[in-house]
Amino acid sequence: MLFFKKKSTEAESPVKQKVKGMKCRQISYVDTDFSDLLADMSRDGKAILKLSPVNYYAVKNQYIMAHIYTNEDLSENYVMFTRVEHERRTDKSGYYELDEETLKKALAKVGIIL
Repeated sequence: MLFFKKKSTEAESPVKQKVKGMKCRQISYVDTDFSDLLADMSRDGKAILKLSPVNYYAVKNQYIMAHIYTNEDLSENYVMFTRVEHERRTDKSGYYELDEETLKKALAKVGIIL
């Protein structure tokens, strides 16, 4: 029993249960102040548009990974951020809701056209 992961007895949040069945896209962004990003996202979901995607060929020692969850008709969209330093996750955010227009603009910045 030493090597088994202890199961969590607490219930998962409703948003976390929703995103399990959604499509996930991962986008790497240039590292910025993580706490400022989360404060901006809690005020307005359009703060994701301020982020700059990481150059694919650049060395990525520190970056912010956005996990964007969408359903089939794009009526429900969520984003969760993690900050990565030297291949280790250092910070993690909660889930933020995105509207369809903001989602399409954010994905278009990295070449995904919906």
